[in-house]
Amino acid sequence: MRSHLVFGRPSLNVRAALAFLPLLAVLHSAPANATFHLTEITKVLVGVNGNGQAQAVELKMLAAGENLFATGQIRVYDAGGTFVDSLGTFTANVGSGAGRFVLCATHNFAATFGIVPDLIIKPGLLVGTGQVSFEKAGCLVNALAYGAVTVPKNGITSAAALPSDAATALVRTIEDTTVPSCPLAEDAAARFSLVSGDAATPIVFHNNAGASVSVFPTATGVDGAAAPPFVLRVHPNPFGARATIVAPGYGFLGVYDVRGRLVRRWGSHSVVPRVMGPMTVDWDGTDTRGNRLPSGIYFVQYGQDAGGRARVVLLR
Repeated sequence: MRSHLVFGRPSLNVRAALAFLPLLAVLHSAPANATFHLTEITKVLVGVNGNGQAQAVELKMLAAGENLFATGQIRVYDAGGTFVDSLGTFTANVGSGAGRFVLCATHNFAATFGIVPDLIIKPGLLVGTGQVSFEKAGCLVNALAYGAVTVPKNGITSAAALPSDAATALVRTIEDTTVPSCPLAEDAAARFSLVSGDAATPIVFHNNAGASVSVFPTATGVDGAAAPPFVLRVHPNPFGARATIVAPGYGFLGVYDVRGRLVRRWGSHSVVPRVMGPMTVDWDGTDTRGNRLPSGIYFVQYGQDAGGRARVVLLR
């Protein structure tokens, strides 16, 4: 008996398997983006006016889906690359989004500038020379070396030395790559600049909720000069998207709703207001957590003097 080979249409199971092969090939060849590898350090502040308790590290996600921060740490190393201390550990993930920031700051920084950090860290960033990293178990995601570092934890260069006087921070000017790696390739000397903030051009730090604060040094007055006239200005007023608040000098500045609840704050009660030099902040109509406030009447209070109050109308 002669055998016959019959060539017909493949069965349904075979056709399904063949259709899946191109997808399988794509999945096999595509690199797996780690969900925290594309996170870079953008700003580091080790003190304000010599106050080493006011410290902050700002991080930024370079792509969406890089938000699995739980168990991640902010760690400090010395010039030789030896571990010094862990300043804080994330206990939960953060909100995701390309270009979204994450703020790690001390209690003193948060209270002084009126913002809620995504991670409270203890003071410990080294003044002058040191290294700071964001890392998780098995992955040093990004690290910044500054000052006279001899063994960088990441890359081969070191940014400028970082003082704690005035309001001076290392600020990233060039983004890292968007190709996942561990750690991200870093060139601290080329990608970071030493920036000194003042009332006219402050250094702006952001948290994950979208709130921001302007950091600049406390003015102290020179040669016993008289304080400027007590004037608190808010413009434009009414406002919709953003208002500029100008006070005579650094001090406590708060926004209250009609019920008397403090909804946003800057500065500190511990600093005597009306010192030399203006204090200028931009308010985007959000509360301390970055939530949009509803339309209505608000009151801006400067210091604890009843005369330092302005009425402002927010129109959405």
